[in-house]
Amino acid sequence: MKEKFSAVILAAGSSGRMGHDKALLPFDPQRCFARKLADEFFAFGCNRVVMVTNSDVIEKVKAGNYHLGDIDIILNPNPDLGRFHSLYLALQAIDVQHVFMTNADNPFANTATLGQLWQHALQADYVCPAYQGKGGHPILISPRIVNAVKAETNLESNLKDYLNRFSKLYVPVSDELILVNFNTPEDYWKLGFFNF
Repeated sequence: MKEKFSAVILAAGSSGRMGHDKALLPFDPQRCFARKLADEFFAFGCNRVVMVTNSDVIEKVKAGNYHLGDIDIILNPNPDLGRFHSLYLALQAIDVQHVFMTNADNPFANTATLGQLWQHALQADYVCPAYQGKGGHPILISPRIVNAVKAETNLESNLKDYLNRFSKLYVPVSDELILVNFNTPEDYWKLGFFNF
């Protein structure tokens, strides 16, 4: 397969329990979560990385030094509509192709996992990594799903329910970090990150 592919980072949630925008949480001294994710997607060969987020994050990116200039940042003006609406907005800006998708609160995507998903890209409508039988992120969605989402009129769809209409393949991986997501400061500290 030589077609191009892109990546979407969903980051429009309010991060209320975390108390800090998850996409901008420090991953290491140089990078926030969004930068770390984009670095992995670009290193794997994605031609575009699109992040859909809220106005608060956009203002902080403009004012701060997050080094996100090569990421296409799209505003979700109605984040309360949920993740499906964010994906819909992202895909309007992307040609029909395979697309990796992840939530901003799991910054552990890596080129090895992306490669494992890509090897199975043609075997189902979307491909999901699994650790000990439990699915995680990122996932890889097919052009069929991209087309369907771009044409969808019910923008209040539940993303998980929507994807369940399509065929799914779990790809076993050895990286348990695919299961991680951060909801509270305690989640962040437990994995060895420091105060933000």
